[in-house]
Amino acid sequence: MTLGVAIARRLSLRAPGIPVAVAGIALSVCIMLMSIAIVSGFKLQIKEKVAGFEHQISIYPLDDYNEGQGIAMTESLRACIDSAVTSPQIELGLRQPAIFKTDSDFEGIVLKGTGAYGNPFIASQIVAGEMPDFSSNTEDNPVVISNTTANALDLKPKDKLMAHFFIGDNLYTRRVTVAAIYDTHFNEYDKLYAFAPITMLQKLCGVDSLTGSSITIDGINPDKVEDAAENLRVELYRKHLDDSVPACRVESVATAGALYFNWLALLDTNVAVILILMGCVAGFTLVSCLFIIVLERVRMIGMLKALGATDTLIRRIFVYMATRLVARGLITGNIVAIALLWAQHIWHIIPLDPEAYYLNYVPVHIDLTTVAILDVSVILISLILLVLPSHIISTLSPAETMRYE
Repeated sequence: MTLGVAIARRLSLRAPGIPVAVAGIALSVCIMLMSIAIVSGFKLQIKEKVAGFEHQISIYPLDDYNEGQGIAMTESLRACIDSAVTSPQIELGLRQPAIFKTDSDFEGIVLKGTGAYGNPFIASQIVAGEMPDFSSNTEDNPVVISNTTANALDLKPKDKLMAHFFIGDNLYTRRVTVAAIYDTHFNEYDKLYAFAPITMLQKLCGVDSLTGSSITIDGINPDKVEDAAENLRVELYRKHLDDSVPACRVESVATAGALYFNWLALLDTNVAVILILMGCVAGFTLVSCLFIIVLERVRMIGMLKALGATDTLIRRIFVYMATRLVARGLITGNIVAIALLWAQHIWHIIPLDPEAYYLNYVPVHIDLTTVAILDVSVILISLILLVLPSHIISTLSPAETMRYE
């Protein structure tokens, strides 16, 4: 242990401004941690919702807007996908516009055909009824509709209604049964999509069990989706040149939900502003506290100089003392922030308007790595801020400080 540290540890911190300084640092750290956790949680929840509807990667026929176009899960295409992407969930998808009609009302909808893997995200958002097994052949044509659609048509689980489909120049009608109702609070998607067995839609469209409107891929590490999509584009193009697979278009969830992801990117600017403002508050508080400590111990500084202590040694003593304040503020801020975030994560204390935010409560995501990086950054910046103000000690002479009152 150096002499400066030994002296600093023996000196008490009892100046009137010390509690205020510790509280200021703790409050700044608490607000910074909560801002990062809330924005991270919000981005994570919205991305999960978009991926739940759009899938991580989707493969479409290159010209999928022409009548009768579809994509077939051939052995060569499946082998091409397996060679480019490592994913446990690869299956056909089929979307078909429809009109749901009851005795008193009707609603336009897009039915998404679901197969063996189902839709785990929608299954986790069920608010009434039970998610059916879409892989089994059922005669009652079960559908899962959103709470928005259920309210518009006054439907509940086990209710039956007519679904009308315009395919080509023909009108088809099927009687379907409401198996479950989901609510993701993502109104743009909720009012648009319902889910049904893909086998039912394949029969309606007159295609075989290997043909759909897209091939969906899920189960990829969220951080590697874009890389996987690019690898798949390259592999599909290479195979297309060999006439092994048809021309395809690959779309990742970032492309399908670009509007929402661009909106989420703006939140990073808000976080940066908050971090800068809170950093300035903490820095100003810390520097002011250092001046208070120095002024409180002017006579001690003169005595140390008279005993032969160098300015560098004395500066280190006061920097160590101020660092103790930073540590107290950091510990207090971390404890308060993590306690509040944990309570919000468990009990959803603070609500949100789902019409505006797509969520009915404030989401949080606590990342210990982020907490550690923020704490280390606060310590390093604090040490840098303390160096320059500590030079005031060099201007004090022993003779004047011994007469200081």
